[in-house]
Formats: sequence, structure tokens, C-alpha cells
Amino acid sequence: MKIKKDNAKKMIIHHQLPDTAITRFHYVVDFINAHPLKPTGFSLIIDNLSPDIDLFYGKNSGSFITVPVDACFLEDTVVIDHFFLTSFLHSNHSSFHAVSNRMTRSSHFFQNNCFGFDLFNTLFFHISRYEEYFAPASKNGQTGWLAENQHFLIQNNLNEDPVVDQLLVAFFEKISGEKIEKKSIYSISHDVDFLSRFTPAYKFFRSLSATILHRRDWSQLMGSMDYYRKMRQRKVKDPYDYFATLLRQEDVWESKQIFMMAGGNTKYDNKYQIDDPTAKKIIQMAKDRGYSIGLHPSYNAGFEENRFASEQKKLAAVSGQSIVNNRQHWLRWSWKTTPYLFEKNRITTDSTMGYSRHLGFRCGTGFPYQMYDFKNKKEFFWTEYPMAFMESSAIHQAEIKGENLMKSIRNFLSKNNKDTHLVLNFHNSNFDPLLDTGQQLRYFYENELLSLCYG
Repeated sequence: MKIKKDNAKKMIIHHQLPDTAITRFHYVVDFINAHPLKPTGFSLIIDNLSPDIDLFYGKNSGSFITVPVDACFLEDTVVIDHFFLTSFLHSNHSSFHAVSNRMTRSSHFFQNNCFGFDLFNTLFFHISRYEEYFAPASKNGQTGWLAENQHFLIQNNLNEDPVVDQLLVAFFEKISGEKIEKKSIYSISHDVDFLSRFTPAYKFFRSLSATILHRRDWSQLMGSMDYYRKMRQRKVKDPYDYFATLLRQEDVWESKQIFMMAGGNTKYDNKYQIDDPTAKKIIQMAKDRGYSIGLHPSYNAGFEENRFASEQKKLAAVSGQSIVNNRQHWLRWSWKTTPYLFEKNRITTDSTMGYSRHLGFRCGTGFPYQMYDFKNKKEFFWTEYPMAFMESSAIHQAEIKGENLMKSIRNFLSKNNKDTHLVLNFHNSNFDPLLDTGQQLRYFYENELLSLCYG
């Protein structure tokens, strides 16, 4: 490999790209240079005028380390209905996957001084969310955007792997000669959609009606009635009142966030008022335990500037601090509107990029990064913290695949215990002790989560 010892930590890249692809190529290189797994002091420098070449992005000449050009996602954009996946075998017997709009011949990941596929092009596909932004109408669900079962990674059973982080580890190891293996980083978060299940009393009877009509589970019905009686006698708490345990007190987490709702105009909203004394108590408890307070916008707030700003202002007034963190309710997201509301309202972090019915890495990476603004051809100001794990997603996935819930959760966390960042999300309402899943989650959260992440 042509890397001089006096410049061992800097690689000069020459390329043969059309002008239409330069902006996106620079974005990918900036992403690589900012990646937390990059060797210390190492950097990529794009400089076609330099007499030195360490990496050539073009046709393999055999003289330099080469990345072949595909660039179908880096050049002018067209809507693509189908993407091709090609696997490339690494020397350590692991495999990596190229994404393209055309069939690619399968080969080795790195051979004869040349990588087997266009790494830059594949990276851009994942981190820009290209397939979502330019999704054809035929793949959109009822929500109006790309249906989750149409996501490339889910269709190819790669969603549980941080494919971007894994690809960059292999790339960094190959060009730097350094072995990379770091323990994964963990952040914890909570979305508060409900404060209580049974209070006021009408909610209890409505809950019983739902049980009778939909589940026909008489044992659960009797259990709910008995629990409600004990709650009225102050012997037990409301099933959703799990906050004293839910809000972690350990300082080991990379970050801790709680997302609260502050309005809404649909049946999916207004399950509590943000100025409710209980909501205020939860916010104060979270702050005392080192959590930052974030906005969980109502069902339509991600599409309406005035509503978003109003809810942000309400939450700021109640919490006594500026609200700069966000996660969309139901992960609702319009690529043409939602991210620009963040810019206008000075949101600095978002954590919406996760799956609602699957575990895994929607962006291919678990590490925070700045997403790409297709409209203005630049990176967004705010930083995305992709959400790799949500307990409600684990519940849905287990039901869809017929898996054991706890086994699925343990397997996911165990196999991703290195070389990535996992934002974990738990809802207080899913720890309902009246449900079997709630009982399992309580045991796991109280007895296993910390050891799985930091053991």
C-alpha cells in the first residue's frame, strides 16, 4: 500500500467524479473523518492537485489503493424502484454488502490493492436515507412515506447489523493497518405517551371493555379488576407509574433523555397535559437524575410549524429549560417538512431514525451524525442520534417472527456489544405488570440490562 511513513495518518484521495457528485462525495468523506471508530489522528484528504496519491477513487491502475467508482447515488438523483445487494468476502471470512441500482459482480472485499465495490456510494445510500427520500409511491405505506417492510435493510435481513459501522471498521483496518475493536457505547431514553392507565376511573372501565372485545382474556380481565381494587386501596401504584425505576440513576450511560408530549389535536395525543402535577414531578425527577428533557411532538406537529413551535414553548416553560432535543411521536416523519422544522426551531439533536416494528440500525450506524439535506445540498445543522433499540419494536418483531421476546432482546444486545453506539428507548407504559410482556420487561430492565450493556 502506498502510504508513506511520514504521512502515515493522512491519506490523499484523487478522484474521477463528475461535478454533480462532488458535494455528496465530500459529505461522505466528512462523515468518515468524524466517525468515532476512526484511528486517532487519521484523516482522508480530497486533493486532486496534490502530487501524492494514497487512494484513487476511479479505475484500478494497480499503482495505488483503489476504490472503484459506481457513484449512482452520489450523482444526480433519479427515483429507483429496486436496489441490488452484492456480498463481498473479507479475508477474515466476514462479508460486506454493496448497494447499487445495478447488478455488481461479486468478488473479494479487498484484493490486489483494490476494494471490491464503491464504499463511498454505499455509505451515502445508508446515511443519507436515499431510499426513503426518493421512495416511489408504490412503496409508500398509508402514512405517505416508505413502508417499513420496504426498507432495504429489513428486506435483506440486515437491519440488526450496523452495516455502516462494520464496513468502516474493515476499511480503517485495511488502510491503517490497525486492529479496531471497541466496546459499544450506550445511551438510554424514554418516550412518555401516557402517565397512567386507570386514573381517572373511566379509563379503567374503557380498558376493561377493550379487554373483553379484543382479547377475550377472562383471566386478564379478573386480574385487572383485582389490581384496580388494590390501587384504589393504595396498596399498589397505577400500572404505568414505573418512573422511579424507569429513570436510571447510573452515570454510565453516554446520555440520558426523556421525551415528553405537550399538546396535540388527534386521538393519539393529549393523554396528559404537560402542566399536570404528575408530569411536572416526572420532569423534575428526570432532571435530578441527569436526564435532559426533550420534545415528543404530537401526531401532526412534525408537519405543522406553528404547532411544533407551540409545543416546544410549552415544554420549555414547564421544564424551565430550553428544549433542543426531539423524537417524533410514532416516528412520524416527512422528509420534505420535518427536518426543516428542526432547523427553524433550533433543535440540535433528533432521535427518530429507528424502526417501529423491528430492532436495528435504520441508518446503518448507531453513532450520532449530521444527516444530509438533499434540497440544499449540504448537511443539516442538527445531529441525528439513530435509535437502534425500542422495547415496543422488540415486542412487535417477536410477534411477527414468532420469537421469544426476551431471547430476541438478549441476542440483539449481545451481538452488538462492540464497535457501535446503541440508543435504547423504553416506554413506561410497556412495563405494565398486568401483561406478561410487562412482567418480562420489568425483570429484564431491573436485573439484566445493565450487565448486558456494561458487564
